[in-house]
Amino acid sequence: MRARIAGLWTLLSLSLAAPAHADGMYCGTKLVSDGDSPYEVRNICGSPDQAISRVEMRTVNQWVDGPCLYRGQLRCGQMVQYTIQVQVDEWLYDFGTHQLIRNLVFENGRLIRLYTGGYGVKQT
Repeated sequence: MRARIAGLWTLLSLSLAAPAHADGMYCGTKLVSDGDSPYEVRNICGSPDQAISRVEMRTVNQWVDGPCLYRGQLRCGQMVQYTIQVQVDEWLYDFGTHQLIRNLVFENGRLIRLYTGGYGVKQT
C-alpha cells in the first residue's frame, strides 16, 4: 500500500513540475514550437491570416543586492518592483473548413503559447 501511495505521489509531483510549452504546429512537414521567432514561423508557415500587435505594461519583482544592514535589520538587498513593456503579437492561421484554427502568441519576439480555435472558415 505504501509503495502504491509513493508511486502515485511521485507521478503527481512529476506531472505538476512539468514546464508548460507551446504544443507545436506542423506546416507541411516542418514544426514550429515554443521559442521560435516570428521570422522563423513566417518562413515555415507563410504569412498569418490575421495578426494583432499590442504593448502590455507589466509589473515585475526583482531582488536587488544592497547593504546588509537596513533600518536596523540584517538584510542583504531588497525586493524592487518596477514596470516593463512587453510586445505581444497574436497570429491566427486558418487552414480551411476541415481543420482547426491555430492561434500563436509571441512575447518580445518569441513564441510562448499556441492554442486551437474552432474550425476554419477559409475556403481552400
